[in-house]
Amino acid sequence: MGRQASLAVVVTVLLATSGCIGLGVLADDAESPPSVDVAQRYDSLDALEATRVTTVDSGNATNVTRSLVRVDLSGDRHRRYERVLSPASRAGDVAVLDASGMVLYDADENTVTHAPRTAGFGGNWSAYLQRVVSAARDGGDVAEPSDGVSPLPVVPTTGSGPSIPEDAIEGFEVEYLGTRTVDGRTAHGFELTAVSEATLTIDQTLWLDSQYYYPLQTSHRFDYGNRTIETRTRLENVTFDPDLPSGAFDFDVPENATVTETNASTQSFNSANALAERVNFTVPEPEAPAGYEFEEARYVGGNVTQASLQYVTADGEQLTVTKTTAGPDARGFASGENVTVAGRTGQYVTTPRAAFVSWSCGDTHYAVVATDLDKETLLAVADSAGCE
Repeated sequence: MGRQASLAVVVTVLLATSGCIGLGVLADDAESPPSVDVAQRYDSLDALEATRVTTVDSGNATNVTRSLVRVDLSGDRHRRYERVLSPASRAGDVAVLDASGMVLYDADENTVTHAPRTAGFGGNWSAYLQRVVSAARDGGDVAEPSDGVSPLPVVPTTGSGPSIPEDAIEGFEVEYLGTRTVDGRTAHGFELTAVSEATLTIDQTLWLDSQYYYPLQTSHRFDYGNRTIETRTRLENVTFDPDLPSGAFDFDVPENATVTETNASTQSFNSANALAERVNFTVPEPEAPAGYEFEEARYVGGNVTQASLQYVTADGEQLTVTKTTAGPDARGFASGENVTVAGRTGQYVTTPRAAFVSWSCGDTHYAVVATDLDKETLLAVADSAGCE
């Protein structure tokens, strides 16, 4: 993945994790949402079927995709089936997610890609939506921007780097927009607007079904430097808890299809030394700032080869140092601020939730992500991680 494509990673993950996204519109003048247990309402939904219409406007082009979507929320690991209906160039493409992983079928190329399912895929939506509604009900009060935030359940800092906490909304002003009708159902609207200055900001509008608090429409606006990307999605013909056939989430691979297997395995270690004994490359030895204690080391093997070290404070602030020796090019955003790290040129980027710096040493890529470190301290950690 090239530097120019890094921002597209965020959009891709957004579309993969946001059950649906849609159009922001005006609503009535209700002052606050009803006091309900949002997580319980969301978790009471077992399944849904709908047509999803997704629009991505990158400024240079606008792409609209219609897909048949089925979601099974009843188990510990959600299942998902998507089949593209239009445009014609993508019609017949299929994506299936189940307990074992994901199957991606390209109908035009007649190719199938199998990918294993990673831990935590998709995030905890019920907890996240509960926090959004609660913040709106409490008058939109949120923590100071320096405490960090994400308007999405999961937003990777780099193409293959660590992700920020999935249920954070601090640093965003949450406003209740009232109600409106979406696909014949009453929906409550919520607008999340970043209140901190950052290189990359992602404002979001959600329209949640009044019964299940499942997103019926949402919109996201990515502002990054002089670029703006807007995504809008709506559900049409939605049926909650439909009577689906037993094979509703199955996909039969064509006999003549070309099949590619991707592989990845994750291991956790309770020390950096234990991680170093597992890998065949050097593990960074960063100098963590005062107050940060080592929490976990992790190794990802397969198509991506990556080692990471995570540190935390007593208040839950996070610091992660990642070294990737194989996998996507994760050198950062092309419009990030140029900085010098270990004698190399790197990219420094801030989001409302975190700040991170990424740099490369040949084919080896590094990233340091922190939820509560200033630029000078973050760069000092990066320098201590080195370049080997």
